Order: sequence, then C-alpha cells, then structure tokens
Amino acid sequence: MSRRRPSQGELLEKSPYGEDLDRELMERPARQKASKLTVTLAAGVVLMAGVLLGIQAQKIWGPSSTSDRQALVAGLLSGQGGGLRQGSGQGQGALGNTTFGTVKLVDGNKIYVEANGATTVVTTSGDTKIQIAKEGKVGDIKPGSTVIVQGERDADGNVAATTVSEGGFPGVGGR
Repeated sequence: MSRRRPSQGELLEKSPYGEDLDRELMERPARQKASKLTVTLAAGVVLMAGVLLGIQAQKIWGPSSTSDRQALVAGLLSGQGGGLRQGSGQGQGALGNTTFGTVKLVDGNKIYVEANGATTVVTTSGDTKIQIAKEGKVGDIKPGSTVIVQGERDADGNVAATTVSEGGFPGVGGR
C-alpha cells in the first residue's frame, strides 16, 4: 500500500468497496402485499364488530322499554352515576313505576321515601328484591340512603315494591 495521500479530486471519485455496495444500496427489496385471506379476515372482523356494536346500541337505545333500563336511568338521575345533582323524584313516562328518593324511615316491611318534598310509603313483601350492593333485606336499608324503588303505585301514591335498590342501579355508580 502506498503512503501517498490522495488528492481532493481522487478521494471521492470511487468507492473503496467496489461497485457491489452501491448496487445493494440502490436496490430495495419488493414489499410483500397482504394476501387475499388476510384482507378477507380483517374485513370479517370489522363486520362482526359493527354487528355487535349495533346489537348493543339497539339494546340500549331501541324502542322497547325494560325495567332494567328504567332503573339505570333512575340511578343516573338520582346522582349515583355520572355526577349529576343529588336529586329525588318519582318516575314518569319512560321511567314508569320507578320511584327514587331518600329514605326517611324503615318500619317493619314499610320504607318511607322522601321524593320532591313528599313522602311515599313503600310496602315490601317476601317477594321484594332488596339490593344493597348485594342482595339484602328491608332492615339493611338505613335512613338517609338513596333508593330506587320499582313497583305498582296505588291511588294514594303508595308503592307496592317489587325491587328496592340502595345507592343506585347495580353496576352504575353506587355507594
């Protein structure tokens, strides 16, 4: 090897590695396209996700009215899920036979619920389902609790309860 320094013009004239490196750097491997099977499977997954979302949307916002949806709305309106104001009231329209308010007194099988300044007497029976973050009994409900009551209202405004939930609808908000 010669110890002579190359001149400025000779320095970058040609590559010391030959022409193989230049050719390799210029060539780029061809990118493989997705197979038809992959595209078909991806489209199927997107389609199924859309169908499932549509079914869930129909269950939530569809035209049929269910007591579970009524209790869910009542729980949201009572301030238990979503940070709305703590309120009370009697269900009307879409809420149907739902009453929600604050427990003033529990006396035997009767619960006195204050809703909009008026007290509603809620009568429970052995068939009434009591939920306090878990199944319970009438004696588990304490004054000052927020409850959602479902049942038939009589002419005097009293309710024969089928379900009493303390602290909102199960799975929404809570205590």
